[in-house]
Amino acid sequence: MVNDKQMVKYVIGERQVLAKMKNGEFRLVKLQVGLPEPLENRWQSEIALDGLYPNVVKVPGVDSFQCLNLAFGVVRTALEKFIESGGQLYWKDGSGPLGLVDIFS
Repeated sequence: MVNDKQMVKYVIGERQVLAKMKNGEFRLVKLQVGLPEPLENRWQSEIALDGLYPNVVKVPGVDSFQCLNLAFGVVRTALEKFIESGGQLYWKDGSGPLGLVDIFS
C-alpha cells in the first residue's frame, strides 16, 4: 500500500546514504522505517527511501515483529534493485561504494 505523503510519521530507524544514479547524479537518500502500528487484525509500518522513491509505503504484518522484519526486507529489496539497475551507494561522507551487507550490518 502506498501513501502519497513524503514523510514517515514515527521514525524508529533512519540511515542516510548517497546514491549515485545511473546518469552519474548524486542524491542524498534517507532510508526510514516507522514504528509498527496496530490496524484492525494486523499491523503496519511505514517505510521511505526519500531521494530514490517519492512515496511512503505501508508494509503490513500479522504482528509488530513480522511487520518490522518485512519493512526492512522491502527496503533491502528496493536497494538491491537500484544497484542491479546500475546505481551505486556510498556512505553520507562520500566513502564507499557500499554493498547491502555494509548497510544492513
